[in-house]
Amino acid sequence: MKHYERELFVSRVRSGVYFVEHEGVRLKIVTPTIEEELEMAEGYNQAYEDALAEDFMTEDQTLEWMKSRGLWSDEDEEKIKALKRDIEKLKVGIYENRNKESNREQIRKYIRAAEKQLSEQVDKKHSFSSNTCEGVAMLEKSFDFIKICTYYGGERYDFKRLSIEFVLHLFHDKILSEKQTREIARNDPWRSIWMLRDSNSYKLFANEGRELSVDQKNLLVWSRMYDNIQESMDCPEDDVIEDDDLLDGWFIVQRKKRESEKAESDFDNSTKNDKIKNSQEIFMVPSNQKEAEKIESLNDINAKMTKRQRIAVAKQQGTVGASEFPDAKLDLRMKSNQMFKDKFRG
Repeated sequence: MKHYERELFVSRVRSGVYFVEHEGVRLKIVTPTIEEELEMAEGYNQAYEDALAEDFMTEDQTLEWMKSRGLWSDEDEEKIKALKRDIEKLKVGIYENRNKESNREQIRKYIRAAEKQLSEQVDKKHSFSSNTCEGVAMLEKSFDFIKICTYYGGERYDFKRLSIEFVLHLFHDKILSEKQTREIARNDPWRSIWMLRDSNSYKLFANEGRELSVDQKNLLVWSRMYDNIQESMDCPEDDVIEDDDLLDGWFIVQRKKRESEKAESDFDNSTKNDKIKNSQEIFMVPSNQKEAEKIESLNDINAKMTKRQRIAVAKQQGTVGASEFPDAKLDLRMKSNQMFKDKFRG
């Protein structure tokens, strides 16, 4: 994005105003007041209740109906979870390969492909959402927003030449993507403006008396996020901060690090028996998947490799004694060698 493009977007976001134009009609869309937001929320609730009374299904009921018709399945749901896990692993991978250009760019292609698959799978899941109580109510709320907040020549627009649906479409096209918002948040001219936010004589946004726009909220979130990154003890290099995929990978690595440290702390606090705490191996039985993942995070790299080796041997041989695992044999061999050395030293 060029500097002049960022200047345009920053000016638009700060104004809290969206201008949309079609066939000579230029409309001004503003953000609602708190009272107008209340009016829209009441409209949503009423539309939801009306749809429910007219026997529209809720989102949960629609999903069950899709399953009964073979349009959605538990396997489809698991595919979404698997794709999210894959994308997370890929983003960690691209961060770890940040200094290897060929690897990095190849992983980036895999990320885009996985994101496309995820988007298609999510679209499939929500293919009937517009016909649910929630979908009907959300559309009504969106229409109310356009009707209340769209102006032409200082007066609320009458929607005679342009329909509410079409103006809503034009408005959605104006909203910044996450990628655009992140680039604006970390660069000038916004970064310099953001530094003045605590000045009593300087205001970030001009829409006083009205609620923040979706772009204003997103820009605030990412601006604070980049502040937190810069203040982090493990602050990454500038090249990482400037690359969304690399930074996402850094976020995940930092999150997993915190989770691992918390899991270790929780384990230490819950284990009072020093003999157990200092054991080489501790067998723990999880009560659910989340707890299993938490226990798994306590294993270091060597422990995870050992676990994979043992599972492979068990699958190959069936029943296996503890002393027959490769790591156990290696440990016994090392102890035997040490005893042999100690004997001759003595």
